[in-house]
Amino acid sequence: MMKAIRAALAPSDAPGRTRVVCFMTDGEVGNDMDILAEVQRHPNARVFAFGIGSSTNHFLLDGMARYGRGEVEYVGLQDDGSAAARRFHERVRSPLLTDITIDWGGLAIADVYPARVPDLFAAKPVVISGRYTTPGSGVIKLRGKLGGRDFSREIRVTLPVSQPENAMLAALWARRKIEDLSSQDFAGLQRGSIREDLKRQITKLGIDYRLMTPFTSFVAVEEKTITEGGVPRRVEVPVEMPDGMSYEGVFGKEERMAADRSYVEMAVVSGAPAGGPVRKTARIDLARPVSVSPPPPPPPPSQPRPIAEQARGSNLDPVIAALIARVNANGRPGVDESKFVFSDQAYLRLTVSDWSPDALEQLRQAGLVITSQQGGALQGHIPIGSVQALAKLAFITRISPR
Repeated sequence: MMKAIRAALAPSDAPGRTRVVCFMTDGEVGNDMDILAEVQRHPNARVFAFGIGSSTNHFLLDGMARYGRGEVEYVGLQDDGSAAARRFHERVRSPLLTDITIDWGGLAIADVYPARVPDLFAAKPVVISGRYTTPGSGVIKLRGKLGGRDFSREIRVTLPVSQPENAMLAALWARRKIEDLSSQDFAGLQRGSIREDLKRQITKLGIDYRLMTPFTSFVAVEEKTITEGGVPRRVEVPVEMPDGMSYEGVFGKEERMAADRSYVEMAVVSGAPAGGPVRKTARIDLARPVSVSPPPPPPPPSQPRPIAEQARGSNLDPVIAALIARVNANGRPGVDESKFVFSDQAYLRLTVSDWSPDALEQLRQAGLVITSQQGGALQGHIPIGSVQALAKLAFITRISPR
């Protein structure tokens, strides 16, 4: 792919020449930084990206458009691809303003990003981030090319001493600066050997503005540490594949997945009463999902059967039955819930035998928000506390995760 990119972009540096180039790839690209570095080497080129599907590499496509001063468009698997292509073509064929420059008119402006202002296209604003060291008022001049002709506009601005309601702008500026610093050594970032001066600046920005960077991250620390017999317990965490992709397509067949299993090491730093901080690490298996908690012991014969057992032969998927049991017991969410429970809403698929207005009204009264209806099934979401009441409706023949 790198050879194709070099061959396509190089001629676009020649004055007066315009080329439209289409790349097609399966998306399994591992040298994102090298590709972005190659796009940067051709400042007179314009790179436009188009992503199809639900598992596209947004980092790469957004970066190619950003550093190539072009545009990007995404199309989902269920979207109208031809309409998106026409919309994309209409937007990029006639830029509203090109070769944009800004004269700050003597205002104390510094650290403006992006350093090279991209072209302005229809329905997509250009956002410039910068800092001012001294408040004041003045006139800035915006210049560029409009249909090949010179364009200029004067804009009067006032930079206040303080504006607490817009404090979040500082973090937006910091993100832009981190992007700029990273772009100065994409090759080093790809290999994990970025220049030390850039690494220090990026790390400091991440800490000062509480941002995630390649060198800073968010760490969740439990209030207490539980061990079994004094020995830390390994926790295996499942990682879902994007819609439209499969484990077999990425990792190969089942027997090879065991040999090629990937691990990630998590580290937690916590304080100790004496001796300074303690670093605890654990390796997490990313390939095979298993339950985090051991299965509960079977109940005594005198107790009623658990809802999950009662669900056999009923209208409940076992995972839904487990959710109802957990809610009734006020227990902790299980691993399987992460696949269909979001913000205390269960996203479900229901098979029903009655489509009358009265039946649909009963579903709504139970708290179900219907999002789609097709064939003999419908999809929707409902508060997890209302799933059990929903399951009691006689015309529902099956409830399963969406």
